[in-house]
Amino acid sequence: MGKKSIVIYGAGGHGKMVADAAIAQGEYEVAGFIDDSASGSVMDLPVLGSAIPEGIDGAIVGVGDPLVRSKLQKKVKDAGITIVSVVHPTATVCSGVTIGEGTVVMPQAVVGVDTVLGVGCIINTDATVDHDSTIGDFAHISPGAHLAGEVHIGANTQVGIGSSVKEGVKIGSNSIIGAGSAVVSDIEDGCIAYGTPAKKVSENA
Repeated sequence: MGKKSIVIYGAGGHGKMVADAAIAQGEYEVAGFIDDSASGSVMDLPVLGSAIPEGIDGAIVGVGDPLVRSKLQKKVKDAGITIVSVVHPTATVCSGVTIGEGTVVMPQAVVGVDTVLGVGCIINTDATVDHDSTIGDFAHISPGAHLAGEVHIGANTQVGIGSSVKEGVKIGSNSIIGAGSAVVSDIEDGCIAYGTPAKKVSENA
């Protein structure tokens, strides 16, 4: 069976990382980037504007902002385009893991046994998500962040680079955990928290 032809929505930094992971995975041929704000080529792949070439088997959204990613993925899916997920070959995905459509697992990331990754998630480079955890739709576990077992991350939440989350902790939806934080107790919906230990500092407007 030949490789599936896909496009990446977004030609920025995250889009390039998604394209690189998709190519490395070996299952996909990246036909180019869909992006109205760029032109020419990126990574020697064409930037196609808003025009989707014929014969495409699927797409994945390569935009870092969770709310933009959510809206764009819905728009793509509503247009009848299959949403694919991407796992870099150097990532470790253990048994019993569920990976939602549009989710990307980046190089050297580890996803533990019986973890559930929602749709449109980013498990970024060298991040770890241990056993029996749940990552909500369009959440982003940033590079080098480490989640212990049975952690719950709400939808659209970002766990900042280099942060750690204690086992069993629940972090609500639409929240941001600042870089380098140590989260040892639950964090509510819609807030910005950081520090060691992480504490709420403001609402996430």
